[in-house]
Amino acid sequence: MVRSWLWVPLLAALCGCHEDPPIVIRFEPNDMSGSKIAAAPVQLDGAIAAPHLAEPVGAKKKAECKVKADCIVTPVDCCDCANGGKQQAIAKLTAVASKAARDKRCKGALCTQMFSTDPTCGKRADCQDGTCVLTP
Repeated sequence: MVRSWLWVPLLAALCGCHEDPPIVIRFEPNDMSGSKIAAAPVQLDGAIAAPHLAEPVGAKKKAECKVKADCIVTPVDCCDCANGGKQQAIAKLTAVASKAARDKRCKGALCTQMFSTDPTCGKRADCQDGTCVLTP
């Protein structure tokens, strides 16, 4: 007759019992030393500009609109609101170039055949402080 203390190692060997390694999660800060955003501000003609911004801080932006009629609504990407997309307000002067670039970028793109539930859909273009914006 086999003693009970012999059964434990025999069953462990047959059942394949093993010990799982511990899971280690580390919370370490990211190394941002090579980041372009972390670069120092640049001095341009008396105005300070951050290198990651397109325009110098303090520089006056040219108004893209004066009245509501100067703005129109266009899709943000390939699909419009009738096909699951989003919309944005842009100046009429840039609409032709924007449509040409979108047509080139979206050639062959497929959109869903459903109305979008995005909050931008159903809004209208308006001019506020020289900028085209969406309003309810």
